[in-house]
Amino acid sequence: MQKTDSNRGARRARRDNIGLCVLCVLCGYVLVSAQAAPSLQFRGTPPLSKHATITTATATPSAAPGGKIALFVDMAPNPGVHVYAPGAKDYLPVKVTLKAQPDVKAGKITYPKSEMMFFAPLNETVPVYQKPFRLAQDVTLGKSLKAGSTLTLAGTLEFQACDDKVCFVPESVPLTWTVAVK
Repeated sequence: MQKTDSNRGARRARRDNIGLCVLCVLCGYVLVSAQAAPSLQFRGTPPLSKHATITTATATPSAAPGGKIALFVDMAPNPGVHVYAPGAKDYLPVKVTLKAQPDVKAGKITYPKSEMMFFAPLNETVPVYQKPFRLAQDVTLGKSLKAGSTLTLAGTLEFQACDDKVCFVPESVPLTWTVAVK
């Protein structure tokens, strides 16, 4: 009887040790996996594009009803990357489209001077932006807007980026501007 009890105790101890070992291995696996996995905590906003840095701004933070305000899109193509300027044939040039909104009248977009780039493999010369540039568009606020309110304007920036080897899939990036109505 004592022999059976001691065998049971030894089996129970062995089973407990095996369980403890499995638990340790699982904990170690979870710890290693958590350290190897990318962080799921977001810091700041994700980039709007893989091929350029894009930001929006206004000339002034506020405007009166009936007043004009300039909206800006600043774009800096990544090193070795260019985007197409207006006038480029067979490519998607940079284009800003404002979402239609009551009480807001959009003016024409002002584009900076582009540079001409010769692409030898296709024997073509195209207008491009390779350096940081700014697009500007005036908007007129409707007279019926209430002073003290905040107006959010939305739009999209469409473009095609390329490097010296490949043209990337055209992109459409959402844009927003916030204007305080004074």
